[in-house]
Amino acid sequence: MAKLCLLFFLFTACHAERRPPSPAVQKYLEEVVRIMQANFVNRAAIDWVVFRQKVLAKASGANTIEQAYPAVEFAIVALGDKHTQFYYAHPVKGTKIPLAKLFSPYPDEPVPEDIGYIRIPWVVGSQEKLDAYITNVLTQIKERDKPELKGWIVDLRGNMGGNMWPMLVGVGPILGEDTLGYSVDANNTKTAWRYEKGKALANGDIEAETANYYMLKSANPVVAVLTDTLTASSGEAVAIAFKARKHTRSFGAATCGVSTGRGRFYLSDGSVLLLTNVVFADRRLVRYGHSIAPDETLKSTEVVPRAIRWIREEYKATK
Repeated sequence: MAKLCLLFFLFTACHAERRPPSPAVQKYLEEVVRIMQANFVNRAAIDWVVFRQKVLAKASGANTIEQAYPAVEFAIVALGDKHTQFYYAHPVKGTKIPLAKLFSPYPDEPVPEDIGYIRIPWVVGSQEKLDAYITNVLTQIKERDKPELKGWIVDLRGNMGGNMWPMLVGVGPILGEDTLGYSVDANNTKTAWRYEKGKALANGDIEAETANYYMLKSANPVVAVLTDTLTASSGEAVAIAFKARKHTRSFGAATCGVSTGRGRFYLSDGSVLLLTNVVFADRRLVRYGHSIAPDETLKSTEVVPRAIRWIREEYKATK
């Protein structure tokens, strides 16, 4: 009798585990999968029939939308993408805190009088905050600009992302007016990034701007770009914007590896899916989407001294 009871318990437990989710949960998860299938940048690499089956199976027995959240997290992992994120409409234990909120900006590096230096930190927030960010970066560039500079260090270490457009406006005087890179979606549709006279443009549309833009005393300078493992997302976009630029070289460590852009999708319960829907490409249309290795990999203590030496060597070679 004990054995029969045990077998009955095991049978009913297994049967309960395979109980399908409620109709509301199934509808919600199908909404999630539909958005992913339509917009995920690497959608062609996924068998969406199998993907959907696995996501619904993960929600076995779920009766409420909140109980479906682990299945959404499972779906994100199944995408094989490090950049996509899910923010719950109803906070639960384990809700993610954006990484940027855990860190303070790095301090500026001291440099010699013949070297210009600007740190481009991460930025998120209101329009007022973004405008203040642009003003702050441009003010620093203007104060540090001198006719005798041999070149500039653009420090992207610790830049964990946020909004790339104010970053491009801020560093625009050093980048120079040009097409800087592209966002490329799953349909191979390209959106060009460009900087012109205080404006960051996407296919000609203004994404960020300042009326008080600045022009360097010496245009098209020699530039050393510094990166590390915390250079991520929009920080990586700025690093890519310097790729293939004349008289430019990068130093430090490989970037985080999320050189992609995300679309914001609001789900029916009010949750937000930040889904990777484009990959970044440089001005030559070389695509990234992965970690970006510097031209010279160096220990942290070696980065600034080596960048200074290279700027001086490159400046001399251009004369």
